Amino acid sequence: MAYLPPGLRAWLITSYEDIEFVLQDPRFRKSIDRAMPLFAAHSSGGAEGTGGGARSSLLYDNMANNDPPEHTRLRKPLNATFTARSVAARRDDIRRCAHETLDAVAGSDSFDLVQDFAFPFSISVICRTLGVTDEDRGTFHGWVQTITGDATPEALRRDTGSMTEYLRGLIRARRDAPREDVLSHLATSLDEPEAVAQAYALLAAGYETTANLITTGFLTLDAHPVQRDRLWADPTLVPGAVEEMLRHQSPFNLSLYRYVTEEVRLNGVTIPEGAIVFLAFAAANRDDCRFDEPERFDIGAPRREHLAFGGGIHNCIGKHLARLEVIVAFETLIERCPGLRVSESAAAHEWKASPTFRGLRTLRVGPGPVPGREAA
Repeated sequence: MAYLPPGLRAWLITSYEDIEFVLQDPRFRKSIDRAMPLFAAHSSGGAEGTGGGARSSLLYDNMANNDPPEHTRLRKPLNATFTARSVAARRDDIRRCAHETLDAVAGSDSFDLVQDFAFPFSISVICRTLGVTDEDRGTFHGWVQTITGDATPEALRRDTGSMTEYLRGLIRARRDAPREDVLSHLATSLDEPEAVAQAYALLAAGYETTANLITTGFLTLDAHPVQRDRLWADPTLVPGAVEEMLRHQSPFNLSLYRYVTEEVRLNGVTIPEGAIVFLAFAAANRDDCRFDEPERFDIGAPRREHLAFGGGIHNCIGKHLARLEVIVAFETLIERCPGLRVSESAAAHEWKASPTFRGLRTLRVGPGPVPGREAA
């Protein structure tokens, strides 16, 4: 189910073919400055959280909300950090993060896969990538949950302001004393508001989607016990299984906005100039015109042509890191939690009400990890 921001009138595109068209068509644009008046024009009632007020703050003026040439300039300081080769070199460090996170619940009868593993593991990885201390991760996690969820306008203003000031402090510190980390690259390549916005985009998207995929991926495996047992018996299947999780359990509900610069005829439907458009990547990844038996989940035959990371110029810059994190997460769970099962009923599952991210608030699993680990 797609959750749209309250009070916003927008077009929702769901088919794989149509989304591929939009991703390549220059009439579907992104510019935060031009989009804000359109959000206001298409909103009513609870519109403050969609296009005005707190959501028009500098946090949103990032590469994901702009097209070239701004997009190209804002993305450039980050490109080298997120190449496949650069990410692969970090496998051992990511593996250590996974083991250290599981050590905290080792020997327990059960644990929360979301709060005890997926989120702290993913936050630890993105903290180390950007150069944020682990001590601060709990603080900004709370802010991100408010900003990306269905919070009240008051809570949104409060936590957006707190997040902005926190990131300003980090960027200023790196400008005065640069290090070998992403924050320093941003601080020395962009002006302060731009660096703050890019840091926010990386922090928010850099762990939320990964953590959600770990959780929903395991939930899906548990619902398919033959697939789960097959994976636990043969960890070499993990990379393919992750691709099938990305398709079947897309961590993005919807893309970020686009707007139409002129009238577009799309698959027999006219979308008017100035319309706000969202792309339903999760729906496209289950489109039966593109995938045979799209509801089928098969780790042995992954459908890799999914749109879980978007496409076109706005393809996810962190896709290589996200893939490796989820691969390492499942390799570590297989190693440390040989009998892992979901230990609560489906009625206990609470899904987040977020326009963008798809994930559970909690997921109780057990038994807990075996104590100790091999050297990473």
